[in-house]
Amino acid sequence: MDNEALAMTETDGPQSASLQSTASSGSVAIETKSLNLWYGDFQALFDVNLQIKQGQITSLIGPSGCGKTTLLRTVNRLGERLGYVRITGSIEVLGQDILAPEVEVVQVRKHVGMVSQRPNPLPLSIRDNVLFGYRIHEPASKNMSRSELDEVVENALSTVLLWNGVKDRLDQKATSLSLEEQQKLCIARLLPVKPAVLLMDEPCSALDPAGTEAVEELLWGLRGKYTILIVTHNMAQARRASEECIFMLLGKMIEHGQTGEIFVTPENQETADYIEGRYG
Repeated sequence: MDNEALAMTETDGPQSASLQSTASSGSVAIETKSLNLWYGDFQALFDVNLQIKQGQITSLIGPSGCGKTTLLRTVNRLGERLGYVRITGSIEVLGQDILAPEVEVVQVRKHVGMVSQRPNPLPLSIRDNVLFGYRIHEPASKNMSRSELDEVVENALSTVLLWNGVKDRLDQKATSLSLEEQQKLCIARLLPVKPAVLLMDEPCSALDPAGTEAVEELLWGLRGKYTILIVTHNMAQARRASEECIFMLLGKMIEHGQTGEIFVTPENQETADYIEGRYG
């Protein structure tokens, strides 16, 4: 099963409490404090301290292997599936430490959705893709009528600007869609459970320029409704599609600020070197 589907279904681990939002409008959606992570003896994250503002789009940039994807996966608690991963420090999402033993993994993944690099629709119909996570996380869906579920599907697909293009072929396999449509569908698949945070790991890396533009426009349209943290190696995309930007290097957070300021007047030489193509 792919990572995105796994992030919606996996329920192993402590099951004694739910993640509840204590964040208010304009507050911090994600905060890490002295976050360290090891893969066996290899340390991938070093004392990462950051704050991601609620309702904003924040880009995460840096050379390959600098810890960007590791950080995203840790916020979604995917890394803990691996027995050789060790984590210290804390990650607060919506005001609660998601690494606390009483917090349910399944609840974290209800509030924090993740989209992978390549579109990965499930081998189901378009309609069933949209309802996949909803049926897992919302027990009431078992008693909903066909028309009520159809409304859930339409709302999700309309939000990602896909409804008009697929409304007459909802029973077709999702794999028949174009790559751009598949990636939009993967985003739509997360929305019915009403996540607060969307994590995106290079969501446009497999798309052509037109598809990239379409997904970027979609992300900008989701701004304010969701907190979005997007990993990208595309400097132009980071500049176009984010309000704040984080530069990571060798597992450390080097700089975090307004995207325009980081790209025009970075405070650190390492940031300037990376942005100008002299490193990575």
